[in-house]
Amino acid sequence: MAPTKQELQVATDALRAEAGVWDGQSTTMGEVAAKAEGLRLSRIEAGIFQLIVGPYDAAADQVTNRCREGEQRMAEVADTLRQVADTYDAEEARNEHQLRNLY
Repeated sequence: MAPTKQELQVATDALRAEAGVWDGQSTTMGEVAAKAEGLRLSRIEAGIFQLIVGPYDAAADQVTNRCREGEQRMAEVADTLRQVADTYDAEEARNEHQLRNLY
């Protein structure tokens, strides 16, 4: 049995709401990336721990890069969810129009 127009609207609204959640998480991931960039140390800041500056900065770079990647992918998920909802709406409108023209 095909979903009713109201059921479809509820489903597409839920998809769009979920997209908003993904956008929010993408923003948060961007904020984490910005903070991770600030974790790098200079040799002066490292003091007696200068031997670990290279590996420490490499780890900070990895965290930053993964957060930036996560930010981008989460935004892509949000965009995809919106596209799916828009496609459902467009197909429903097209099918409804075709059915109305049958009678």
